[in-house]
Amino acid sequence: VLKPEEDYTVKVSEKQGKAMTYTIAVVDDGLLDLTRFKTPDIHTHFYSREALGVKSFDMYDYVIGAYSGSVDNIYAIGGGDAASAAKNRKAERFKPVVTYLGPFVLSENETKTHTLKMPNYVGSVRAMVVAGNATKSAYGKVDKTVPVRKPLMVLGSLPRKLSPGEHVTLPVTVFAMENKIKQAKITVKTSEAFKATDGITKTLNFTKVGEKIVPFEFDMQAATGVQTMQIIVEGHGERATYDVEIDVENPNPITQKVTDYELAANGDLNIDYKTFGVAGTNESALEFSTLPPMDFTKRMQYLIRYPHGCVEQTTSGVFPQLFLDDIFDLTYEQKRESQENIKNGITRLGKFQNADGGLGYWQGESQADAWGTTYAGHFMIEAQKKGYALPLTFMSNWLRFQKKAAREWRGGQYRYNSTLVQAYRLYTLALAGQPDLAAMNRLRENSDLSNESKWRLAGAYALAGQEKVARQLTATANIDFKPKNYDYHTYGSVYRNRAMALETMVVMKDPKQKELAVSIAKTLASDRWLSTQETSYALLAMAKMVTNNGGKAMKLSFTKNGKEVTIDTQQSISLRDLETQDGSNSIAIKNAKENTLFVRLVQSGKLPLGEELADRKNLTVTTSFINGSDESINIDQLRQGEEFTARITVSNNSRDDVSNIALTQIFPSGWEIVNTRFTDADGGNEGSARYTDIRDDRVNFYFDMNKASTKTFTVRLNASYLGEYYLPGTQVEAMYDNNYYARNKGKWVVIEK
Repeated sequence: VLKPEEDYTVKVSEKQGKAMTYTIAVVDDGLLDLTRFKTPDIHTHFYSREALGVKSFDMYDYVIGAYSGSVDNIYAIGGGDAASAAKNRKAERFKPVVTYLGPFVLSENETKTHTLKMPNYVGSVRAMVVAGNATKSAYGKVDKTVPVRKPLMVLGSLPRKLSPGEHVTLPVTVFAMENKIKQAKITVKTSEAFKATDGITKTLNFTKVGEKIVPFEFDMQAATGVQTMQIIVEGHGERATYDVEIDVENPNPITQKVTDYELAANGDLNIDYKTFGVAGTNESALEFSTLPPMDFTKRMQYLIRYPHGCVEQTTSGVFPQLFLDDIFDLTYEQKRESQENIKNGITRLGKFQNADGGLGYWQGESQADAWGTTYAGHFMIEAQKKGYALPLTFMSNWLRFQKKAAREWRGGQYRYNSTLVQAYRLYTLALAGQPDLAAMNRLRENSDLSNESKWRLAGAYALAGQEKVARQLTATANIDFKPKNYDYHTYGSVYRNRAMALETMVVMKDPKQKELAVSIAKTLASDRWLSTQETSYALLAMAKMVTNNGGKAMKLSFTKNGKEVTIDTQQSISLRDLETQDGSNSIAIKNAKENTLFVRLVQSGKLPLGEELADRKNLTVTTSFINGSDESINIDQLRQGEEFTARITVSNNSRDDVSNIALTQIFPSGWEIVNTRFTDADGGNEGSARYTDIRDDRVNFYFDMNKASTKTFTVRLNASYLGEYYLPGTQVEAMYDNNYYARNKGKWVVIEK
């Protein structure tokens, strides 16, 4: 028997005294049981009988590595996760026992002893030794399973996450494994988020070997970072501990507040403001600009925090960040964070790509999404030019797909006007340095060539060096775009099409670009709702315009909490994060140059639980709860361990078909989603969703709806943890059209014995 948090020894010898080389692995049985892992039997593998067959040889390194030599096998190209910010770390709930040592060489008639330390773990572990002698082609293995326990042990059980304002009952189970344990003292030490309501120390008495449960009550407070809890049990000279990490998060979405100021030449400005949102969720930043306000920071944060992740939204979240460093004066930390986001986006987009080179709208979809494929490829080309490494073979496969699609495209073969899809495809091929002039000329002669298609095709000609043809095309085009029914096939709008036209103007150095840029910036700075596609393309086009035309330099300083920060830059926009403190804040700003500065205070935070607003437009959503007999139940008070089902019904009340709808249902901390994806075909959830995303505390469904139709989705749940918890309202929205949405209010629920 091994004991937690104590040293133990492993002795290794060969039965007949032979020399050998070996490795040692010690892994907890719970982890091994997940895959029914068996100790590797190399002898059986190497000496198994083989059927006569064809032998294949791998020439990959000889082909791919022909010119790079062995460097690709030694150095990892691109960034890793080692430098990811500590503030983004999530709680590590379950820490497995995994020890791997070796290889070690054992001489003839020798026994080696290894001293290891068992972590704070209770259960059983398997020690595995795999050995071999390469000179004699001899191999062997042995394993031994050993229980890990103490005379006195403790176990605590908490939900996967908690929210401020909730009340949780922590059941602490104490195990007395020997008769000498007659009394045990339990102490619970917690971080700032836990406020005990019935004490942190209790005592249990034992008359025999067994286990007992004692509850501790806590109210949850707002706090930042990963929260910790340590349970200590002591009795008859024995001591055991149990440590838990947990995330305490407000499930409400982040809300932003923006305040504009103007700082005169050589002028001073004092800003007084109060913290926005509940404590622990607040962030604030100052944006200085010599350009008229375009709300770059607020719109960028919207893209980064957008909760859904199809191919379009993943691309939109990182595309404008490629150009932040070109137009913003950023701190080192801001640059590093942006680079990390871009690298993660590149890796994620690589997972959307199918064997034919196209990208599905959702991961795992075999049908390529025409616009998403071109849009993601556009980002990848720009990222590659900025020095980012792309997934191996991504670009070659993508180019193959785009060239094939460009050759096979024919006007009039689709239900909707697809000239813009083809024009954008040809634009990205030209940007990649491989323009398809034949396809471009064929599209140019198309009688259905739309206004937005002319701008995009003109950009393709300009990139291909055909300036004259590009100018002929733009001479027949205008920026007075009209809304079209087919815009939703490209997740776009009139505003997105105007931003794409601005990008073409920048490429062609068109003098009208500044007039269009002012109009686009004005919309960015307004409170108007913009989709991820609109936001991303507007920021992207504005960034390219500012980069190509240059901006005025800035020199200023600001003081907050006695700390002075100086900004002296040639860039036209500067961004500085502010230290956030609850209550009132004050900032003094001084302009040291002869130019007017536009100052924007961007605050973000989460509203308290229960303050979300119920609203709807063209969609309705209702959530009901039923038991196993299909009878409606009251969820205000549930019994612990009770299983039930959430039935969510969404209705489209309009006379229009609606695409790309996202339904989000977050569940209380004390409820567990009964996720049976491993055993049931539907994973415990039902409904005709195009894509389903199941998390610890929520389920997202993505689907399309016909006019005047209704869809129903179900999720199986279990009331697992005693306490009082918050059930957030249900949210459903068309991701690219703000005319279709519905939000319900949440409520408090209780789980009792």
